[in-house]
Amino acid sequence: MLVGIFSFQNTTEVKAVSFVHTFKKTTMVSRSEQKDDFTYDFTRIKKPKLKAKTDWLTDKIGKNSGNDHYYRVATNKWVSTDDVALVNKGINRPITISTGHNIWKFNYKTYEFTYTGRRLAAGTWASDERIQLPRGISYCKVGPNEWIQNIHY
Repeated sequence: MLVGIFSFQNTTEVKAVSFVHTFKKTTMVSRSEQKDDFTYDFTRIKKPKLKAKTDWLTDKIGKNSGNDHYYRVATNKWVSTDDVALVNKGINRPITISTGHNIWKFNYKTYEFTYTGRRLAAGTWASDERIQLPRGISYCKVGPNEWIQNIHY
């Protein structure tokens, strides 16, 4: 009889994952000259475009001198924050609210939020996912398909 004993001593820390979700065919830009720590020049890339309803990992954000913001989706390929939703998963950050908030449900196919008619009581709630829609509207997940709106942290 052969008996094996295995021990897993190395643990891997799971880090937060950020990606952008496209709503339509999305134009990309390339970054060129850096103006300061956060400001760059961006140039439109004619082809290719990102396909509609696709997800792309992102790791950086940049802006131009006109205060337009962009997420990096590939080496020197960026998309406008106005054209995509930013999704942060695995953030594991508690949210403290001092008053009740409306609870929304999320449609993962359409990226639309619908009011449930219920409210979340004041208190501290676990949250491991955040979705920021274009123009800064954000939702934080506080339960199984339960979300509250515009909590910034």
